[in-house]
Amino acid sequence: MSIKNGTGTLQARAEDTRRAILDTAIELYLSQGTENTTVSAVIERAGLGRTTFYRYFRDADDVLNQAVTRDFDTLMADFETQRYEHESLEEQLIDDIVWFIRQLRRRPALKLMFVNNSAHLYERIEESLAGCYKAAMACSMPTYEHAKRLGRLREGVTLDKYVEWCMFVVLSLQTVNFPFASNEFRLREMLKDFVVPSLIKAGDESSGSPGLQPGG
Repeated sequence: MSIKNGTGTLQARAEDTRRAILDTAIELYLSQGTENTTVSAVIERAGLGRTTFYRYFRDADDVLNQAVTRDFDTLMADFETQRYEHESLEEQLIDDIVWFIRQLRRRPALKLMFVNNSAHLYERIEESLAGCYKAAMACSMPTYEHAKRLGRLREGVTLDKYVEWCMFVVLSLQTVNFPFASNEFRLREMLKDFVVPSLIKAGDESSGSPGLQPGG
């Protein structure tokens, strides 16, 4: 085995170990809560030594933050391959928001943010919360730029305001049990009636038909 291949194998094993610790921690978080999940519990469930754990993580909060960051990173990567491009700018904006909502519900580490949205939890994951804005920015940028090219943005809607308003809507729907949020038809109607007009102006589509992105 060459030195290069040996290094690659060691790196792959290290990543597998790190992934196993994160997956184990998330299972425990979801089953018994973040407050009741200790480093010792993660080590015991993962079947690893304490030295191995501390080779990859500083403490329990570091595991929690890395788990949240990993979900945000994969969310952004998936957006690139799963996003549909609609002819209608309104439909595109709605679809972006609905897609983001679905992803937050499906990703186990991100689900923790809404299962237990206590102030203490948010203090613990403060260093990874920047990933939420980064992911929202990545998922909002294509539609924002499209609206800007068409001259359809409402007056005063900057990129930051666009992203922050979409984030507010998405996170509000996750943390408050609105009756319409579980019904996708009603959710889309609400977004069409209230959110879309707050960001973009009514107008004719003039950019042609972009079709479906590869991988969408």
